[in-house]
Amino acid sequence: MATLADLKARIVAEMARDDLETDIPDVLLTHIQDACEFYADTKFWFNSILTTVTTTTNVATVSIPSTVRIIERLTLPAYDRELREVTLVGLDETTSNAAPSHYSYYNDSIRFWPTPDAAYTLNVYGIAKVAAPAVDADTSIWTNEAAPLIAAHARMTLSRDVFRDPDGTQLAQGAITDWRTRLKRETARRLRTPLRSTMWAGEPFSITTG
Repeated sequence: MATLADLKARIVAEMARDDLETDIPDVLLTHIQDACEFYADTKFWFNSILTTVTTTTNVATVSIPSTVRIIERLTLPAYDRELREVTLVGLDETTSNAAPSHYSYYNDSIRFWPTPDAAYTLNVYGIAKVAAPAVDADTSIWTNEAAPLIAAHARMTLSRDVFRDPDGTQLAQGAITDWRTRLKRETARRLRTPLRSTMWAGEPFSITTG
């Protein structure tokens, strides 16, 4: 498994700038971490996640799992149901307790309607929260599957913002386009089944009854 140290070495070699590690190592790390944050919300096959949450009886909210950055889909396997995401103002304020069918984001939590009348286990599909590498021994998707893209993006921002090198910036931008296209194509191949059901597509919705 490749590490942050390997990623740094790749960038240094591709830029032919030994001073990156000897003179400004903190700058190199910052640009790598910024690149990781830049792509943290982008869906790839290697940052897709499936986990679960369990509701509490008569409690309308549940914390978003700490491993999840973005929720794309919630399902209730026991009822073979996909919950529909709505805006918070669309949730009914009247008291209703049953198996949830809708949800919204609420103060970094998930708020359900109806309020769960029992403990239900839901499947959570989305984008994983993966920290950017911090020390040379760190290894993750950023230093492995995403390494070519992260290296290209770091090269671009270093060339643009640190070395003021237009040619280097342009070359790195070309590499970003190539690697991003390749990774998105591979993601489409691996994730052929749509994550989001089309059962609600195009349908205007509000469940407020008052």
